[in-house]
Order: sequence, then structure tokens, then C-alpha cells
Amino acid sequence: MKLNYYLKKIQNIIYKKKFNYPKTTVDYFNNNKKITVISFSSIGAGRKYVQSNEFFNLTKKYNVVFVKDITRSWLNNIDISYIKSFLKNNNNYAIGYSMGAFNAIVFSTLHPIKKVIAFSPQFSIHPEISKDDTFLNFAANINRWKYKKLKFSNKTEYLIIFGDDDKEKYHMNMIPKQENIKIIILKNCDHKTASKLKKLKKLEETISKFFSN
Repeated sequence: MKLNYYLKKIQNIIYKKKFNYPKTTVDYFNNNKKITVISFSSIGAGRKYVQSNEFFNLTKKYNVVFVKDITRSWLNNIDISYIKSFLKNNNNYAIGYSMGAFNAIVFSTLHPIKKVIAFSPQFSIHPEISKDDTFLNFAANINRWKYKKLKFSNKTEYLIIFGDDDKEKYHMNMIPKQENIKIIILKNCDHKTASKLKKLKKLEETISKFFSN
């Protein structure tokens, strides 16, 4: 895997992609609610496109800060201070899918977050930590690793939802066993856990129940 990683890095240097966007973009919906939810983007449709505002239905109940990790850096290129500038109190939750789930969990160690719901996070995409090469091309684009793997806060309540295929189980098995971390496994489901719940018409219910308790 390491050889492939360094080959990817060389390839990315030769065919370096230019971004016409800032590395962090934020859309803030202030609905004068008591709770603010930070929704971190996944990789979306690919690096040619800016991600959409994911879990948009949250704007019906909460203030929502939609954070897009434009360079798909697993938080390493994100302007943390910029995100914090939208958070006026400590009544904050976070949510994300895949890369966004990783970002939401790590962000909870950088700013007070009461609850995080994370769909299929990678424990790590760093080649020295992870044996999963799914996101190796993205890892090869990261020049400075500030966040190599998931870290958790003892002051945050986590709900993490995985599918039951081998890659999902691989990352799930590296999650530490703590009282404040609850894991749910969806049967007959791959990495697309949020999509699966949406098809079953249980996504909003799952999020709302966790955030309301």
C-alpha cells in the first residue's frame, strides 16, 4: 500500500489539480434555534465539483453550519477557526457521512460538541495506519497531516453507524470502546449507510431521536 501511496503522490505532483475555491467553504443557516448543527461534507461527486449541503433537512429544526472540505483533506486543510466563528455558544451538535463523519468526530476534540452522529467514518486513511486503500488517491494529496486518525472527546456523545461489509467492519473494529460511543451496524449494507437509512425512510427519525435525547 505504501508503494502505491507514493506513486500516487508523484502522479499528483505531475498532474497537479488547481482549485478555484477556498479550501473551506461554509453556508450558515441561522434559524434562531437553541441548537446549532455542524454538517461536514463527504467527498461528494468528486474533486471537479463543490459538495452539496448534506443533511439539508436539518435546517427545519436547527441552526445549521454546512462545512465543505473542498480539497477532500479529511480535515487537514480545513480552517478550524473559521468554523468556530459561527458557533456562538456551546449548544452544538455535529453530523457527517464518510469523510464528513471523520471530520465531525475529530472536530469534537477541537471545540465543545455535545453530540455527534457519524455515518461510516474511516478510522484513518493514512497509509501508515490504515490497510484500506479506498481513498488512497485523496490521501496522496494531503501534504501536511494534522489529523491522521480518529480521536474522541470524553465530553461528547457519539452515535456511529456502519454497514456490515468487510471494509466497514475494518474501520469499526478500530473504534475505541468507550461508554460515550455507541455503534449501530446496518445489516446487508455497504459504505452507503446514510443512503440506506434514507431509502428505508428512517434517516430523519434516526437523527432526530439521537439529537432529541
